Amino acid sequence: MKTRAVAPPEWATRLFASQLAPLRAAKGESGAVWSIARDRSQARISDQFKVNAGDYHARYAAASHFQDLFQHALVKTEVQVAEAPLILDLGSGSGVNSIVPWFNLAPGARQVATDLSGELLAILADYALSEGLSDRVLCVVMDAMGDHVRPGQFDLVTGASILHHLVLPNRGIRAAARALKPGGHAIFMEPFQGYGLIRLAYERILAEAVLRNDRLHPAVELALKRMVADIAARTMPDPTRPGFADLDDKWLFSSEHIEHAAKKMGFSRVRIVPHNDHDQLYRDVASVQLRLAIGIEAPLALPAWAIAILDSFDAALPPPVKRLLMLEGTIVMTKGD
Repeated sequence: MKTRAVAPPEWATRLFASQLAPLRAAKGESGAVWSIARDRSQARISDQFKVNAGDYHARYAAASHFQDLFQHALVKTEVQVAEAPLILDLGSGSGVNSIVPWFNLAPGARQVATDLSGELLAILADYALSEGLSDRVLCVVMDAMGDHVRPGQFDLVTGASILHHLVLPNRGIRAAARALKPGGHAIFMEPFQGYGLIRLAYERILAEAVLRNDRLHPAVELALKRMVADIAARTMPDPTRPGFADLDDKWLFSSEHIEHAAKKMGFSRVRIVPHNDHDQLYRDVASVQLRLAIGIEAPLALPAWAIAILDSFDAALPPPVKRLLMLEGTIVMTKGD
């Protein structure tokens, strides 16, 4: 079968300090994936994740949600993105969260998608080829926290749910600052320490079940205890403790943490846009978390008195306070001139 790509696009060659090597050439319906010649670090994905990899409608259905979040952050911060920006995305995966939204938000954009998994990037490369977008995205297997891209080359650096997976999230902020042109922007979506309120609500539900002698379903009880432990472990964690590096989700951030790190790395302005403040926020979050943990949503998994506890947390905090004590937010950082 005829090979379509033997070299990366011309616009991308000047962006890298290291030579690019083809990890998978474009053939037939397969898009090209590249690697850094001297960086052989890779990660694998599960067989379950590969199932229906080519079902792009299902896999990329959530992209519009992330597009709305990016758009909302741009509107709230009044950040203007160049008409045809060069974008570096950190930890792209298959591109659902960050690459695909920018195909629509900035139709003239050219994007460098990075990840440690060549398999995930292959899914993105195939999708881009199927949509006629291969000329607008370069998929590169590499450690995006390193120094493989030349400094000061990009208009925009993006990352959706990447910093909280890092042992040292400041490395991600540093990598963004290094890659950006003066005046460029970095946009990250991350979880925040407002999840401490969810932890308190779950702890109260667990305690109330004992006081009422109304035991929760064992699967629900175990799920709540695990979520309490997870939130506790990610609140001001010690990254040097044994086993920390093996955790998937590692951090819940505070605004102060992000602002301090950003200023230290050369960003002149930091704005954080909360994602949610609606009336039933905590009930809805519990529903999602229980569905993901045991396959049953909160109204069915929890007794009425437990739902009432979640509703009491929602009733106690008006939208402005929920925004201050945010669960999730979009971080917009501007590099100094």
